[in-house]
Amino acid sequence: MPLDILALEIIKMKRKLITLVVLSLLAFATLSVIPATAADKPVVVVHLKGALEADYQLRALMNTSWVEWSVVYEDIAAADLSGASMLIMVLGDSSQVYSADELSAVDSWFTGGKTIYIAADSDYGTDHLRQYQANAVLEKLGSKIRIDDASVEDATSNGGAPYRVLGISDNVASEFEYLVAGVDRGLFHGPAVVVGYDGGSYVALSEDSVDDVYVIMTTSSDGIIVDNNEPVPNVVVAGTEGEFPVMVLEKKDGNTIIAAGDAPFGQYMGLYGPDMLRADRYGADANPQQGMYLVENILRYATSFGDVIRTQEADISDNEAAIASNEAEIAGLEDDVDDLDDEVSSLESDVSSLESDVSALESDKTGLEADVAAAQSSASTMQLAAVAALVIGVVVGYFVGPMIKKD
Repeated sequence: MPLDILALEIIKMKRKLITLVVLSLLAFATLSVIPATAADKPVVVVHLKGALEADYQLRALMNTSWVEWSVVYEDIAAADLSGASMLIMVLGDSSQVYSADELSAVDSWFTGGKTIYIAADSDYGTDHLRQYQANAVLEKLGSKIRIDDASVEDATSNGGAPYRVLGISDNVASEFEYLVAGVDRGLFHGPAVVVGYDGGSYVALSEDSVDDVYVIMTTSSDGIIVDNNEPVPNVVVAGTEGEFPVMVLEKKDGNTIIAAGDAPFGQYMGLYGPDMLRADRYGADANPQQGMYLVENILRYATSFGDVIRTQEADISDNEAAIASNEAEIAGLEDDVDDLDDEVSSLESDVSSLESDVSALESDKTGLEADVAAAQSSASTMQLAAVAALVIGVVVGYFVGPMIKKD
């Protein structure tokens, strides 16, 4: 097998192996891997700004025992983030605004393998205010993700109405398949559409890709862009149908940014276990979804297993770089071989031409040898004739001379 093909196969096998390892970790996490004391547990901070208390879905999520939870309802400060592995940002009150100090505190904290989960909302009514605040955080972090000024609905994958979008995992980026383990659909109730932002330009992730940005959940192919409020969207177009991202992940300097078109909790109806509140809409006998598993998978990724996964990802990245270097070297060697092949071909042509010249010279030599032989034969005949003439002359002289004297 050629070296470059073998290298690509190795990469594919490693990715599959890592996915299997992560899925095993997510599926078979036991008390043996859960820290015994609160001091040993990874800290997750929820910034539910503007809310008075945790809603039912957040309280249910906080029952997860391997995490130490902290909830902030007012402005967030550096002290609130000290020691945290993950930050989940949800505006409980759409009229709330993140201050410059809050954004700076979040930006300063976001280093060293951290994960931030930023929730937006549709552009319907006052919900569109949450879009601006989500983008303010993304911009401060230098993210390549943005929330566009629009909503997205789904005519087929929903909880009984197009705006109750049940996002699907079918289009998840292969690098992050483990995040959707056990998840076919999840609720994004009245979501915004998540887009890319690269080099100062917005990018429709349903059509193009952006480096280090990965789609996690989308609408079905029956998704449709809806523009409820000014301004018009930056890149998506109202009325367009397709599979539009509602959750996107970005890898940035060893950290992880997750942006979603709607919240896991703290808003009208969140992604985490909506069937607990409305089984008639989202239960197994109605419109089954597995949003709870999706949120918990993200939580595990950001806390218990994040370092292991990030190390494996770094190893893959290093190996891919080495393989790319080897492929470039192989390509250079192949070019050298092609050049040598051309040179050999040219030399073979020269040899063939020389052989043709030698053959012609040998033919000329044969002709010259024949001419020499003929000349030699002719010279021999002339010599014999001269000798004969001389003999005849002598004989004639011998007999004729005396006869002349007598006369």
